[in-house]
Amino acid sequence: MNSSRPARRPVEPGHWRRYVVMWVALAWIVAAMVVMALVSVRTGCLVLAAELVVLGFVRAVAPQPGPYGITSRSRAFDVALLMLSGAGIAVLALTATGLDPDWLG
Repeated sequence: MNSSRPARRPVEPGHWRRYVVMWVALAWIVAAMVVMALVSVRTGCLVLAAELVVLGFVRAVAPQPGPYGITSRSRAFDVALLMLSGAGIAVLALTATGLDPDWLG
């Protein structure tokens, strides 16, 4: 047996659940980009805004240490950043002109 090899840390039960949110968030971003390409930019921006609001809610109710991929600072900071970003993108998507060029249909 090789004694110079470091011992593996024991993995806590359910550790994979922390990573599910990251993969769902990535899939949602890809879906928003597909919606932007196939439907309209405005609709895709609203899908992206909805994702940010939902991620803010998830961060608010998830137990510590929080889901991997959406946890960066304190819970209050993360929730405020995600919710306000989602609300801001939604307002801009609904009020901006020229988001959908004529050549898209």
